Amino acid sequence: MRFTTAVTFFLSLTSMAVAAETIVKDGDKQTLNITVYNQNLALVKDVRKVDWQKGINDIAFEGVASGIKPETAILYAQGIKVLEQNYDYDILDLNNIIEKSIGKTVKTLKINPTNGEKIFDSAKIISFSNNTPILEFNYGIDANFDGQLLFEDLPEGLRRKPTLVAKIYSDTDNSGNLSLAYLTNGISWRANYVANVIDNTKLDLTAWVTINNESGIDYNNANVQLVAGQINQTRSNSAYFGEMRAMAVAAPKMAMADGIEIAQEDISAYHLYTLPNKTTIKDKQTKQITLMERNAVKYTKEAELTSPLHFFPNSDIEFKNKHLSMYYNLINNTASNLGVQLPAGTIRFYENDTQGNLQFIGENTITHTAKEEKMHLYLGDYGNIFANGKISKITKLDNEQIKTDSESCSIFYTPYSYEAEIKVYNSGKTKEQIKIKQNIPQDAEIISQNIKGQSTHSGMYEWTFSVAPESNQTLTFTLKAPHIRKRTCNK
Repeated sequence: MRFTTAVTFFLSLTSMAVAAETIVKDGDKQTLNITVYNQNLALVKDVRKVDWQKGINDIAFEGVASGIKPETAILYAQGIKVLEQNYDYDILDLNNIIEKSIGKTVKTLKINPTNGEKIFDSAKIISFSNNTPILEFNYGIDANFDGQLLFEDLPEGLRRKPTLVAKIYSDTDNSGNLSLAYLTNGISWRANYVANVIDNTKLDLTAWVTINNESGIDYNNANVQLVAGQINQTRSNSAYFGEMRAMAVAAPKMAMADGIEIAQEDISAYHLYTLPNKTTIKDKQTKQITLMERNAVKYTKEAELTSPLHFFPNSDIEFKNKHLSMYYNLINNTASNLGVQLPAGTIRFYENDTQGNLQFIGENTITHTAKEEKMHLYLGDYGNIFANGKISKITKLDNEQIKTDSESCSIFYTPYSYEAEIKVYNSGKTKEQIKIKQNIPQDAEIISQNIKGQSTHSGMYEWTFSVAPESNQTLTFTLKAPHIRKRTCNK
């Protein structure tokens, strides 16, 4: 039989606190506001009813988050001055009681396994490690004690819950609200989106807020706000906390948007979401709350291929059976039935099959997405759309030439033309929009093409066309490009 975890107390737990200390408990709470950030951080604003006397008072604000950043704590009330504040995080548990009792003599209890007789003794705790006390009895040292320890009193400084202890001064006896604000780690939030594809042009989009609480306390009946954006935490704590507190004060009254959604507003460089109703977030809990719902959101779908063709003399490059990538394109504007700030998160797409069964078709992540911003989301590769491509002909257009550029460098090059083709096969049952992207060499130009394309940025050319079901379409183009043999510059 090993040392048990049972501990007997001979005195009431209230012996922990000195008589003059006023313990402010969770039941004294008037309001609780919490602002949660994306970065394992929250701003807690806890207001409780307190009675204090004229002169110096010791106030124990019980039940703060175990992840609190003590240097950010601010305690304030009308008519008081805070002289000192301390964060007590030694919690009343077996290990802490024994560790703080090292060097003290305690009573011990063992049970005779034969007749059940209780055997009392006393011993000095000389060490405690690996959940095992080492005890000094009159008969010697016992490093393998298999009984119980009985404590007549409790060590000082232990608390039922993490507690902020403050020494305050007041000119008068008074009763009022005492407010505590602080930053804590251990709580964060993220967004998750469900996109239900309705038809070839529209989908229903639902956003969920997922809050994960590992901060060490429950937030009961709290007003909750969420901030989207990357907060810089490298500044001094006092300046940083002052900004955070200002953001919290500037928050609007909570109201529903369109009857079901969370109210939104810009705040500084960030975006603030206010939950419409008070909620409870338990410690070690993940909570999901609807952020917004949008029906009939417009989208386009494309089968996209970045061609692997490269253009140089004697090239025989070709590719076969290259399956195209599936992209969903959305624009975050009112014309698309969106036009709201979208926090960073994962968006998962679903679609019904011909029998009406919902199927998962892919997912991707989005960054914080502002109004009018575009989303180009890769979901996977098409199983029924593929392409073959090759450079079918290479022609030398002239002998080697020399030109001088703006840096007085001589460039030796030979102009060539490259005739290429890319054939796209659609074996599916619906018409598909195709986008072909082609990297082209510097100073190259498209001199002919059977489908009109465009240069999107330096070094990239794109063609967009559709392919009917169970059909194919061939893109042909001719590219003129210089083949550079060498480049010399004057020193």
